Amino acid sequence: MKINKNNYIWIFICSILTFLLILSVYLVLSGWYFQTENTYSTDMEIGTNIQVDISSNMANSASVNFDGTFLYNQKIPQTISIKNTGEEDIYVRSKIFIHSSNNETKNIDIEETVNWLSNEDGYFYFNNLLKSGEKVSLCSSIIVPEDSNLNTNKKYILTVMFEGLSQNQDVEAFWGINPIEFV
Repeated sequence: MKINKNNYIWIFICSILTFLLILSVYLVLSGWYFQTENTYSTDMEIGTNIQVDISSNMANSASVNFDGTFLYNQKIPQTISIKNTGEEDIYVRSKIFIHSSNNETKNIDIEETVNWLSNEDGYFYFNNLLKSGEKVSLCSSIIVPEDSNLNTNKKYILTVMFEGLSQNQDVEAFWGINPIEFV
């Protein structure tokens, strides 16, 4: 078989594509793509107002870019609120935590507003039913706890998660406590 000029081009292109395929498989298997902390990106930044919509028997969350450069016990202004977009009154609880690229999650402290109570399970419970169409604030600031061990060179994702449970459900069976009777 005689190799002409066109065959050389196809052999060269196939060789390059084979090399790129092998390199991609190696990088994926070695975890190189997941070792960088700078790949985190969300639409929201710390300091912007966050509103999460929720209705009965559902969960929803919002995520915010978070640098590891904040000092421990520093109050960082951050308003996070929730709105009941459903047609019935609901029980609400929330959890807020930080993600890093190596699948670590760390709880974060907040300065909760009136009617929110913290529990040792890491959740914040709204101690009343959230009426249909009503909006309430969870916190006015977040606080980086001393035991968080955040790296100043890395970026993290701060996530706030809300869960809503219909007033017709047995809240104590699902969550282990009744937030209205919680003291």
